[in-house]
Order: sequence, then C-alpha cells, then structure tokens
Amino acid sequence: MKKSLLALAAMGAFAGTAHAQSSVTVYGTLDAAISNADTGAATLNGTTTRLLGSRLTSDRLGFRGVEDLGGGKTAFFQLETGIDPFAQNTGTAGAGDGTAKTSMTPGSFITTRRPSFVGISDKTLGRLQVGSQYSPGFLFTGYGDVAGNNTVGTNFSQATVVSSAADAVATTATNTTAAFKMNAQSIRIDSPSFAGLVVSGYAVTQTSAASGAGKVHALAAAYTLGKFDAQAVWEVKTIATNSGTTATPTKHITMGIGGGYDFGVAKARVTYQKGELENQISGVKSGSNGLVAVTKLSAIAPVTKQIDLFGAYILLNENSAGTLYGAANVQKSATAMSIGSAYNFSKRTNIYATYTTVENNSNAGFGAAGSATSIATGVVAGNDPKIINIGMRHSF
Repeated sequence: MKKSLLALAAMGAFAGTAHAQSSVTVYGTLDAAISNADTGAATLNGTTTRLLGSRLTSDRLGFRGVEDLGGGKTAFFQLETGIDPFAQNTGTAGAGDGTAKTSMTPGSFITTRRPSFVGISDKTLGRLQVGSQYSPGFLFTGYGDVAGNNTVGTNFSQATVVSSAADAVATTATNTTAAFKMNAQSIRIDSPSFAGLVVSGYAVTQTSAASGAGKVHALAAAYTLGKFDAQAVWEVKTIATNSGTTATPTKHITMGIGGGYDFGVAKARVTYQKGELENQISGVKSGSNGLVAVTKLSAIAPVTKQIDLFGAYILLNENSAGTLYGAANVQKSATAMSIGSAYNFSKRTNIYATYTTVENNSNAGFGAAGSATSIATGVVAGNDPKIINIGMRHSF
C-alpha cells in the first residue's frame, strides 16, 4: 500500500512538515538472481556463480512527496538510495572479538547515492528541481533499452558518459564511477509539453569532485506522438584536475539520439550515443580525441498477458586514442547480444532469465555487464565474456 501510514511515519522525522504533504510514497525494488558470469578466459577460473542483486534493475529504497500548492502549482521532493541485500562484510568492525569476518557475514545494505532533490512545478511554466541528480547524458543510456534492463540499458553505454581515456587520466579506474553519472548541486529545468515535446536544461558548477567531474552543461529533448517516441541529448563536462596525478583539465562531450515505436505485437527502439574526450593529457596522447560509440536496437514483445520476451543487439566501438576498453593506438570494437524473458505474477512481481554475450575483436575488452570496471575483474582483450542471470524482482 503505497500511501501508507508507514510512509507518513517515516517522514515524521522532517520535524512537523510531513502533515503538510498532500501525499508521501515509499517505494523500492528488490532484485535477486543466481548469476553465472564467464570472462571468456580459457580456464575455469574465468567463471563465477553467485547470488547477486540488481541484475535486471538496480535495488533501491526511496521516498517521494507531492504537495498541491493550488493554481496549477505543486511542490515535490525525492530521496533515494541504492541498497544491496546481499552485501558482504569482510572487515573487523563490530566483530566483538576482533577477528576478521567471513564473506558470509552481512554488510551494510545501504550502498550508492541515488537521486535526491526538491522542486516546484507549474502547468504553464514547467518544472524546476535542484539537488543530486543524474545527468541527462546518463539518463539517455537507459532510454536505449525499451525493456528497461540494466545490462542492455545503462551498462553498455556507460563509456559514453565517462572519459574514454579514464585509465590514463587517473592512477585508478575511479573516473568511471558514479561521479560522471550524478552530480551534486545540480539544477534541472523541464519545459511544459508543447504538442508532445519537452525540452530540458541541466547545469552544475563545481571547482572539484572526488572522481573528476567538474562543470556540467546539458540540453535534452523528449517527444511523444501516439505510439512513437524520440529523445536526444547533448552534454559537456569539464573534467577537473585529479588529485595525485599529472592530469590537466579536459572536456568530455556526449551526444545521443534515438526513437521507438509500439507496433502492438512488439515495442522496438534504436539509439546511437557517442562520448568523446577532447584535449588528452600531455605526454600520454596529446592532442588526440578518445571516442566511444554505442548503437543499440532493442525490443520487447508480450507473448501472453503474463510472459514477455525481450532482447537487444549492440555495436560498440572505441577509437585508437581511447584507453578505457583496451590499449592506446589500436581500434577496439565488439558486438553484443542479449535475450531474456520475464513471467509476471503481477505488476509488481516477476521471475526472469537473461543471457548476454559479447564478441570482442583482438584489441577490445568490453565486459558482459558493459561497465568499465569489468576490465579490472578479468576481461582480457580478445576474450568473449557472457553472463546468465535467473532471478526474481519485486517492486513496492
């Protein structure tokens, strides 16, 4: 029950303001799966089977509130965090006798920061929200999968919204993490709908950030006409100097365009997104542009009222200047295929199975999960990783 006394009680911590809300909603997703991942290595050491969360969609817990201000105006907020019910803790804190914990000891289930903002909307003027928000460039990566799945959606496009030479920019791979997806102190403005067209502006100005994000400016557009939809995005990041390295500020640009149509028997969508790093570091690849491009074709079809089939075909490329998915001075490319099915017990609960495989050229090390961190966990250039997930998802 979304509008529950439990949700209102949870918001009581906001010192006397909860009663002024027209509605407060507690929501979330729990996704558990048996995941078999193969890095493509020649030995059995390349294959692992584990119980993991967030295989189909990211686990989360959040609160939303809306207050009707009258005259077509509303105030709203959102507070959301990532969660991991299967987190392990191998540290010694709280062990009592000081001995190391085992991998079976649960860790904190609170994980990554997710959108947290406050805003106001007007039916005539549009919508303004401020706080910690995903960038339009990152949100477009999710648009690339019509079924809304992690593996095909955000993961395979991650490199288009980070530096394509992240390993050269910093001594670690931290530049490929959430700082390039979400920004604190961000402002987003959405226009009212003009015959199905909504235009958005996004900006944040920071002097520095832990993972290299600095100034961000973006424009996005979304259009809907009956069964047709389309989106486009343009985003520029001025990447701040990284502490402890010789990196100089650089500029990263991502551009994307795509569209889809509901044919009745199936929904299909195609997108193209590229990310380009300008002004590489002097002494590494001075003057060159590292570029990653991702093209996706995805579809979902209802077989029955309860069973959905979905899949995608993906083309990935990184030019010779980039070093995120392989060495410098060589061109990297890969193709990926993902298929899956879900059995829906209800609108909130389903069970699913997915299979994703990547075929790398001899220079590329794209991972089956699509993220740059896959390189650090054993995807060797030229190997062909794959992953199978069988799980259950519940939304509340």
